[in-house]
Amino acid sequence: MARQQDPEIKQLIKIERRLEEIKDRTGSTKRAFFYGLLQGAGAVLGGIAAIILLGWILSVIGVIPGFGDIATYLRDQMAAWRGR
Repeated sequence: MARQQDPEIKQLIKIERRLEEIKDRTGSTKRAFFYGLLQGAGAVLGGIAAIILLGWILSVIGVIPGFGDIATYLRDQMAAWRGR
């Protein structure tokens, strides 16, 4: 009968280890707060990058023609600024 309990005991030991890992990760409120800040900042920056990429793709395709004019204007301004 002891052999039948061995897999169960091993499973309980695995569960205990996982619970300890979870406890270590979520134990500190400061750590959770900073992790949340970093996750939020990453979501904002990722969203901005996605919007910029989408706008660029749409301007290349020609769906939004105004972006091409703005890009040309900014390129000219950068060239004039570098020429100073």
